[in-house]
Amino acid sequence: MTDTRANADDEGIWPDDLLNAEEIRAWIASALPGNPTIAGPEHVYQSKEWGVTARFAVTWLAVAERRALPPESVVFKASLLPLFAHAPNVYTLLTRHCPGAVPDLLAWTPTGSGAWMLFASFGGVSVDALPGLAPLLDVARTLAGIQATIATLSASETAGIPCVYPRDFPALFEAVLADVRARQLAFWRGEGRDLAEQFALPDNVDVLLENYRPHIARWAADLEAGGWPLSLDHVDLQPDNAAVQPNGSVLLYDWEEANLSVPFFSLDRLLDDAQERAGDAGEAALRAAYLDALPWSTRAARERALTLALCLSPLKHAYEGLRFADALGWEEGLPHVTAWAAARMLARWEAMM
Repeated sequence: MTDTRANADDEGIWPDDLLNAEEIRAWIASALPGNPTIAGPEHVYQSKEWGVTARFAVTWLAVAERRALPPESVVFKASLLPLFAHAPNVYTLLTRHCPGAVPDLLAWTPTGSGAWMLFASFGGVSVDALPGLAPLLDVARTLAGIQATIATLSASETAGIPCVYPRDFPALFEAVLADVRARQLAFWRGEGRDLAEQFALPDNVDVLLENYRPHIARWAADLEAGGWPLSLDHVDLQPDNAAVQPNGSVLLYDWEEANLSVPFFSLDRLLDDAQERAGDAGEAALRAAYLDALPWSTRAARERALTLALCLSPLKHAYEGLRFADALGWEEGLPHVTAWAAARMLARWEAMM
């Protein structure tokens, strides 16, 4: 979930108030074979109240040769919200069935509030740092390959991962509309007026959203009728959550918030990046790369399903943001995310009419 409240100063600093580094080092040593020596954290990638990601150094002791092998490293991730306690299930599934396209989960353990996870470190270059459209197309194709693989698995293998069905969207809409009216409208009209101006939200945005209630039910029913298999929706697929490996393959990471849903939702934010890099032609190329890599039904049916999913996707983002804010006890919710989603909903829904 995109954080609109975090201070950039918390990056790079180990959160002693949340996690005991000595305890983490001891757990990492016990989770790896041979009980190696653990040092660090060497680098803290993220330090938030809902999650911490850091790299630790590993020194393997070669007993027979009585010397220390060169230090290696592992990536530790703490998911600190019960809302994302299913993250190890997601990574276990991905590691087993999509090796090389996702981080390799080495070990995990449940905690009182979530889970600790340990991954093999990986290199490569962030797609965010690579110019042009081609890296984004490779991300889309990699996503499609992962989703096609996960969609073939039995329900028993995907158990423990929450599902969001198209038929759930009318209820999601009611929850988001209630939040807009209870918390967001007053903020957007007052202290947060700049958000309303930034996203060109009219004062009666709630009324405009409500006018689409019957259409949401129809679009959701149309998407449900397609019989699309459930697969993993990444939820936050952006160029800085993907890396091109030395062998040229793409690795997608940060799957903590993923859920099972109609696959097409995951492309939403990546389309914005394609638009920024190459305009309408870039967005069209990304859609084509993704849809051509999927195996289900006809190309025309997949195109229609993607259009419907993109119509409903901002609503899914808004609802997931609402649950995220409530899980953290943020009384104001997520005004920025909700404003962004509301503007996106209105624009796309108008285009569907």
